[in-house]
Amino acid sequence: MPQQPNSAALSNPFPPQQAYLAIEQQPVNAAEQRRLLALRRHVQAHTHTTDLRGLAGAVKKLLGPGYEVGCGSAHIWVQRAGEQQRLAVVADRLTTAYRDWFEPLPDPPATSRTSRRRLSGGLLDAGPEQS
Repeated sequence: MPQQPNSAALSNPFPPQQAYLAIEQQPVNAAEQRRLLALRRHVQAHTHTTDLRGLAGAVKKLLGPGYEVGCGSAHIWVQRAGEQQRLAVVADRLTTAYRDWFEPLPDPPATSRTSRRRLSGGLLDAGPEQS
């Protein structure tokens, strides 16, 4: 008897996402700070989702007029009306690493101190063979 294909996998093509809010610019005033903090609390209360676009309506409502909100399947961006730079982003913690405006840049990863060394064929190769 042939087995039925797993229909659950087809009904939800997106993998689970863990939503978080990164505020990329300093709030311009106390009112904007309150709106962004309310948005952060809302996102933290709805972290597990299959499609971040489901949070876009709440983002628009919590921020109110004066903000542009757009989204893709893996993020929601927020800009102040008339500005080009992004104010904040709601993204998936499993696939992105946006940071808040006040967080320092991470230290760069350590690299080889010898510029000639490279990984080749799974073994460390010191460059051209010396005969």
